[in-house]
Amino acid sequence: MFCAAGLYGQTPDSSGNGLLKGSFRFRHIAVQVVDTSYNPSDISGVYGTITFDGAGNYTLSGTMLDNLLTNGLPQALNVTATYAIGSSGSGYIVNPLYPSDFNALIYGNVSQGVFAGSSTESYGDGNTLNDIFVAIPVGTAPSNAGFTASYQTGLLDFTGGGTTAIMNALFQLVPDGKGGFGTITLNGQASNQTAATLNQSVKGATYNFGTDGSATLTIPTPTGVTSARAMFANGTKTMFVSADGNFILGWTPGGYDIFFGVKTLAVAGTNSLSTGLYFTTALEDSPFGFGTDSFYGGTNMTGNANGDAIVHERLNLPLLNSYDFGTDDQVTLNSDGSTSVDLNGYQYLFGVGGKAFVAIGTNGIYSLMVGMHAAAFSGSGVYLNPIGVVNAASSQPATASIAPGELLSLYGTGLASTTLVTQGGQVFPTQLGGVTVTINGIPCPIYYVTPGALAVAVPYAVASNQTGLANIQVTNNGVKSNVVQMYLTDAAPGSFSQKANGIGLAAANHALTGQLITAANPAVSGEYISLYLTGLGTVTPTVADGALGPATLPLSYSDVYNAGNLSVSFNDYGPNGSTGNAGTIGYAGLAPTLAGLYQINVQVPLSGLAPGDNVYVAFDTDAAHVNQIQIPYGIPTGVAPAGTAAVSATGQAIKRTQIARLRAQAQKR
Repeated sequence: MFCAAGLYGQTPDSSGNGLLKGSFRFRHIAVQVVDTSYNPSDISGVYGTITFDGAGNYTLSGTMLDNLLTNGLPQALNVTATYAIGSSGSGYIVNPLYPSDFNALIYGNVSQGVFAGSSTESYGDGNTLNDIFVAIPVGTAPSNAGFTASYQTGLLDFTGGGTTAIMNALFQLVPDGKGGFGTITLNGQASNQTAATLNQSVKGATYNFGTDGSATLTIPTPTGVTSARAMFANGTKTMFVSADGNFILGWTPGGYDIFFGVKTLAVAGTNSLSTGLYFTTALEDSPFGFGTDSFYGGTNMTGNANGDAIVHERLNLPLLNSYDFGTDDQVTLNSDGSTSVDLNGYQYLFGVGGKAFVAIGTNGIYSLMVGMHAAAFSGSGVYLNPIGVVNAASSQPATASIAPGELLSLYGTGLASTTLVTQGGQVFPTQLGGVTVTINGIPCPIYYVTPGALAVAVPYAVASNQTGLANIQVTNNGVKSNVVQMYLTDAAPGSFSQKANGIGLAAANHALTGQLITAANPAVSGEYISLYLTGLGTVTPTVADGALGPATLPLSYSDVYNAGNLSVSFNDYGPNGSTGNAGTIGYAGLAPTLAGLYQINVQVPLSGLAPGDNVYVAFDTDAAHVNQIQIPYGIPTGVAPAGTAAVSATGQAIKRTQIARLRAQAQKR
């Protein structure tokens, strides 16, 4: 497979290196070893100063604690290494814990001056390196009297270097400008306590800024709580404020915690305030579930009334190949920037005018997620937006890997001088309206062109690119665009939806009749349905780029299916349904007589689904798990038609995350 792993022989995009320049304070929490249940047994906590030169080099002066080394006593850590940030703000820094190990690179994103990332591609090390790294730029520290802004804050604490007393919480820090905080009210959870949710109040906390720019926080034990059960207490903590005053970053010098805060909203929160792409990074552990994982990725929020969002995570679980996880979500903002628990079990606090958030896991998932709104990119002439490359079916965001044969939507300005569409049933040309697009220099078949958007297919030949990188460039009547770089994988399945937004009801048909599956005409147990996708990778027999799927035997089957690396499951999150119900695939490959389209014919499971429910259909490959479209499921009338496995030539909240992680472990180990 192809992914972000191992940069041997690669030339990563470094055009955004200047986004990381100057002196930063950082915190790095790294799970180094896990036990037989995949929970942390060896954890490092690192903090200090990292200075980026804006040209791909950094120096780091820090302190490291490891619960299994030198009895947990602090050790000096001094590193000189490199980094590469692309035009979108995505890239990597060499891991200061392993500066000579390219399996351990910290992948992530920089936005609003903050870098946050995780070592997601550590399979060469057994993927037991799960971490979160956050660095904020610092300047002249405020005085005690000048520190008056409040911050929405998230906390993750591996107390004692393990999961016996792991804790996470959300809270607001409100300084009084006199060296004190108002009452700190924490809402979270702790693995050493039985309550599903905890509420603790801290009174009398103080802060004091020193000459080195740091603030020393003294946090008393919460009212009515012993020190062993306190979520944010037990003495002295260190905190820094970013140069622009928008962010805080802190930790306990002798501990294994991290807290990150964003300046509280100055206006009432609404869904529209959260519109756009957020770069995300998280470290988490589920002590009684799937164990440790970490990720970087992106969440594209629509800002609509439902709070609809599309989530991508480059997910790293111990002993597994890293993979691209995709799902839908709903995130609804309250007036104070807080949210209820979303579909995937996270609770958020938004701040900085909606430009950033912190989030924690709930119900036994202990996580801290940092979200930074991507910049608004623009350019002159023929300009391809660096975050404007998405899966044309699923709308998975620009942080996701792309695959051979995948239909991509490309967004920008000046991309074409006209609007043209290749008619259905015709081969996609490699030139349309004077526009050409290349990936790694290979011409792409083009579906349509407009001045602001294009749809193109990834050439199959990129599968031979062992670097795992794809350089995309548009040429409009001889004028070339900027180059946008993406990661490559072998398959990136995305199912078309009825509303063409990648979520909601799938654009799926009853295989026997060809009729659209709707609430009034639902799928039933035992029948075959046809799902239409993109991103299933190379095929056998091969076809030319942009060619029509064969109309007669032999049909072109997806190679991930031929290799046994494709499965379809039906997940009913309703109270009377069950999840992980396997469908029997009858065909997975190119849709006959059409270009740029794949088709899966799959049998609906005979049991496990409740009539009247909208059932999620999930696609698993060796390198991806995508679970964001649904089909209505109903009661058979009489004998349900079984359809055919062959292809005609004309052809709930927290459970979602737990199930996805657990199924990944079961299927990929």
